[in-house]
Amino acid sequence: MYKEYKHNPPHLFVPDAKYFITVSTLGRHRYLKSDSTKDATLAYLIQSIQHFNWNLADWVILDNHLHFMATAPENVKTLSDLMHNLTRFTANWLSSHNIPRIESKYFHNYWDTCITYEKSYFCRLNYIWNNPVKHGYVESPEKWIYGSYIYRFRAEDIESQEIMLNYPIDRVHIDDDF
Repeated sequence: MYKEYKHNPPHLFVPDAKYFITVSTLGRHRYLKSDSTKDATLAYLIQSIQHFNWNLADWVILDNHLHFMATAPENVKTLSDLMHNLTRFTANWLSSHNIPRIESKYFHNYWDTCITYEKSYFCRLNYIWNNPVKHGYVESPEKWIYGSYIYRFRAEDIESQEIMLNYPIDRVHIDDDF
């Protein structure tokens, strides 16, 4: 099922499908820079995911955007509600901690991709893990504590390394010029 929006491309909604989602701050401002802000953003992400019955698989939070992979529930149309919940509560937290908005709001938009192929899933998973490396935060993904890779690295080192080798991120185009 597609849902069309006036100024955005249509969204494909498939129950029980995997979704790769990107959330960006408005103007690429580094509102999420502090450790406490990243902690709060993760807490609101987890709360929103649980509230709308999605299943969070992997995630990464950087200073001005975040990516996550989640499995949709039967009522996949709750994605927009989930995103509204996440950005609203995170924006309230930012405001209550005196992080001033530079523009009219904290968050710009979100982009979602319904994953339909296994290779696409693993390439995007690898992309999430390596996003802090891509943006120069760390030299290797296991050193970034604001992403799920560090937990996978500790628990599933061999499997996660095989995914990174077999599903390189250069095979997938993701608009991530943050």
